[in-house]
Amino acid sequence: MFRRVSRWHSAIVVAGGVSLATVAVASSLERIAISLNSRHIQGALFDLRDLRLDWRGGQGSITVGVLEALGQRWRDVRIACRKLSLETGAFRCENGQIALPRLPPVALTLTQQGETWRLLLQPSAGERWEASYHATGSARLDIRNGKPELLFALLPRLVELKNALNPVGRLNGRLEYQPRRFDGTLNLARGGYASVDGENAAENLDATLTLSGHAQKGQWQVKGSVAWDQGAIYSKPVFLKSDQQHLSFSGSLDGKGWSLETATLQWPGVGAISARGKGDWSRITEGRLVARSLELAPLGNTLLQPFLESRALPRVDLSGQVGLDLSLKDNALVQADIVPRDSGFVLENGRLKLEGLAGRVLWRGDAPGEGALRVGRMALGRLESGAFDLPLAIWTQSFALAGGVTMPLLDGALVVNHLAAGYARGEWQGALGLSIEPVSLELLTPALDLPIMSGKLSANLPIIRYENREAALDGALVVQVFGGYLNCRDLRFLDPFGVRPRILADVDARHLDLAQLTQTFSFGRITGFVDARLAGLELAAWRPLAFDARIESSPGSYPRRISQRAVDNIASLGGGGALASIQASVLRFFKDFGYRRIGLSCRLENGVCHMAGIAGLDRSERYAIVEGGGIPALTVMGYNRGIDWEELIARVKAAINAPDPVIE
Repeated sequence: MFRRVSRWHSAIVVAGGVSLATVAVASSLERIAISLNSRHIQGALFDLRDLRLDWRGGQGSITVGVLEALGQRWRDVRIACRKLSLETGAFRCENGQIALPRLPPVALTLTQQGETWRLLLQPSAGERWEASYHATGSARLDIRNGKPELLFALLPRLVELKNALNPVGRLNGRLEYQPRRFDGTLNLARGGYASVDGENAAENLDATLTLSGHAQKGQWQVKGSVAWDQGAIYSKPVFLKSDQQHLSFSGSLDGKGWSLETATLQWPGVGAISARGKGDWSRITEGRLVARSLELAPLGNTLLQPFLESRALPRVDLSGQVGLDLSLKDNALVQADIVPRDSGFVLENGRLKLEGLAGRVLWRGDAPGEGALRVGRMALGRLESGAFDLPLAIWTQSFALAGGVTMPLLDGALVVNHLAAGYARGEWQGALGLSIEPVSLELLTPALDLPIMSGKLSANLPIIRYENREAALDGALVVQVFGGYLNCRDLRFLDPFGVRPRILADVDARHLDLAQLTQTFSFGRITGFVDARLAGLELAAWRPLAFDARIESSPGSYPRRISQRAVDNIASLGGGGALASIQASVLRFFKDFGYRRIGLSCRLENGVCHMAGIAGLDRSERYAIVEGGGIPALTVMGYNRGIDWEELIARVKAAINAPDPVIE
């Protein structure tokens, strides 16, 4: 073994750390073995520690204990050369392989001629990574059909990301470095990745990165751009497709951190977003993002809707524009200034609409904020309001109305006396107090797709609480209608903003005028009054799922008459047995009849209405709906105990639409 440690080290010092060594060995001395060591070699772009060269009979290896370059660090790097040539002023490693931790061996050719070093990596057929370095400090990297996984593996800080995403695609480009200056272009074609958990993926990506920079006052001044030309990215729950987005940026960086002087994202169809900020390599110490005018419709489809779907929330379609000014500090949002311009949204199936939203909302993370909004129109189904103002007081995770809000509603108004809501433990909760100033039922009922009724609707709901995705009314809702009133108790809305909201309630009705009621619904004329009870009502999408209902005559003395058409319609609800007997008897010549009592109940379960009549008058499968009284008297019986709910509704609609019978 021929060993010259001190001479090797002196050669490095003389070369200024540029070349590994200049060693002259006669080519005829193939039997000589050489082992050379160096503790530290430092160049403009790299730092080598514990380097060892072993050469024997034209073959050899190079081992590096620690290699640092471009802010990265590798340990135990080994280059094996099947043909290693050491000559005066020249070095050549052919048919070699480089082995890095967590990377399969890669085919390598390493040469030195004079003051220039060249490194060629060929991980696979057609793939080339070629780097050159000159003693003057200049360097160049050319990539042809390179696979992204090699780039990730060569950057130790990204190894875990490579293993998590399994990137694919092809890279082509060039990076050139001169002392104190660099520039380059890198193109990704047919790129993609997919995480094991399926929450992050991309496919068919085409993008181009251009980058340049120069050293100035101990920092690198950098500028560049990214053009995204094709492909799609999924990061649960957001799915983002290429719309020819283009990002340009400029800033500076050093060993301590970075500063983004300006960055502008041009997003066709959405708008322009600009940003600036600074930070160290672990956080954003401060930053600002500004968008003067963004189109909400495409932005909502891209960002908001996937978020809602992932949480089983109903679809929301946005419209109009919005301006944003966001401030960040220590990786956290500290202020948001939001300016809607003729904005709005539509909740799934159009059950809630808001249009013409304008004004400003200012949120601060460490101090109270405020908002002043103007709403042009709000609609609940076909029920629409006029324009109104929304004054807001805003805190970190809560907000409240800064004053009462009056929404014009038909010929009356909906008044929100107070509203407060907050976000805690992953859920929204709040309280609402409102009242309804008298609204004509003649205008309200058709807006609710109900038969036209007479009278006024007014209400006072002092507290409606919302928590655990449930809105509940404290107290009772009382509505005056048909000469009597409805008393709604235990009113609850389950998941009111969800895909399938439900309503639960118990309803009592007292002294409803049958003349008004039957005239309103064109059911045939009945005089008198009834009480009703609707217990355990459960609605989904405004369709009943369950209830236990009963209607019966109100106590007291009053005229009680029922027309033949009303008798026919009531009989049809109970099975139609009475209708044939009326038509076949002398009773068909009478326009109306007297009655003593009316009683009917329905218990809805699993889509079937279980029927019953006046207590004490049931006869096996038959039940009395109308008990006769007076002259002429007529008792109407029902013959079907169980009726399909949809069939019953069809009978009611047919009864309402049927013409009056002809009296001969």
